[in-house]
Amino acid sequence: MHGLHDLRQDMPGRGDEGGGRMSGDNVYDCLVVGGGPAGSTTAWKLAGKGRDVLLLEKRQEIGVPVRCGEGISKQLLDLVGLERDPAWISSEMDGAIIHSPGGTSLALGPEIAGPEVGFVIRREAFDQLLARKAARAGAEVRVKSEVISLKRKDGIWEAVVRTVEGEKRVRSRIVVAADGFESGISRMAGIDTRIGPRDMDSCIQYEMVGVETEERFTEFFLGREKAPGGYIWCFPKGKDIANVGIGVNGSFMRDGGEPLRLLDRFISENDRFRNGTITEINAGGVSVSLPPDRTVADSFLAVGDAARMVDPLTGGGVYNGCFAAIQAADAIHDALERRDTSERGLETYERGWRAGLESEMVRNYLAKEKLLEMSDEILDKVIEAISGYDLSEISTEELLKAVGARYPEVLTDIIG
Repeated sequence: MHGLHDLRQDMPGRGDEGGGRMSGDNVYDCLVVGGGPAGSTTAWKLAGKGRDVLLLEKRQEIGVPVRCGEGISKQLLDLVGLERDPAWISSEMDGAIIHSPGGTSLALGPEIAGPEVGFVIRREAFDQLLARKAARAGAEVRVKSEVISLKRKDGIWEAVVRTVEGEKRVRSRIVVAADGFESGISRMAGIDTRIGPRDMDSCIQYEMVGVETEERFTEFFLGREKAPGGYIWCFPKGKDIANVGIGVNGSFMRDGGEPLRLLDRFISENDRFRNGTITEINAGGVSVSLPPDRTVADSFLAVGDAARMVDPLTGGGVYNGCFAAIQAADAIHDALERRDTSERGLETYERGWRAGLESEMVRNYLAKEKLLEMSDEILDKVIEAISGYDLSEISTEELLKAVGARYPEVLTDIIG
């Protein structure tokens, strides 16, 4: 277990477990709430600039429970400055295979397969690595520390934190919400991140051993009968080990148990998976929405899932969250230098992350919306029509022409 004690070992001068200097007497430059990739990367990069940073995680162990399929892109390593390490990389992927409702398979290379193609990782080890990076850069890291209230007084944020030692008060010039899908911190600061059922997926995932995988390819199984409004995935983690999971769009949910029933049915009907053994179960919600109109307020900003930065088509959020975290660290440091932490003073963050991510998010959101309306019959025809092409060497216009030449009625349905 890599919990509170292990993180303490990476923080010389922070005191013993139960001690330290988290108190209302100190005013931090930045309080980061949430120890996922976006929160830890923000703390790491900002502490590396010499800022006084406190990173709080409400759970007793960073990275646990796992909340995603554990796929990341290779570009992420260059983005944040990490080396490949088998301590947190389970396997390397060459691409993805899309399975249509009727069984047609479409292979995609890594350049177009999306952010979940590159590496399949051990997410708990990856998240803890980033938290340790933050600690070694000088950030104070605390687990089992939940922010239960937040208010701003005389230009300083005051947070009440529930810890193993009781409630403590923390003061900070800036607060970063990195508390994931639920994001209570954003709401405390007045940023509305509420979304409807159509803009969220309910997910459940098994880690399974004794299954047959395409060892170098992630797989996605489409179809309303399999995963209404979403997909089933298989992410290989070794020769016979894989994450097998499902995401069901909220607009198709009849009750909370539907993803579990559908995943169990898929596994029982598939020779490659039915004899496998489940060694871990994880579940949670994923936003598949557009981001809110604003992600900054006076002395406050939101990053990652807390700001609805998940890719609406794939449900992947680690790359986007880390990209935004780097923008956040730069903007916060500059705002503190200028002594202007107002909403306007943090505007460079809003502009920076939107310039890098928003256009693709909007495009993928529109694609998601189209797929929600598309029947399995139409989806089968689309995948069948393009399955013979090298998608890395053909434009979107040429693909549409290929679909239209074979199925004119499908093209009409796609374009509307």
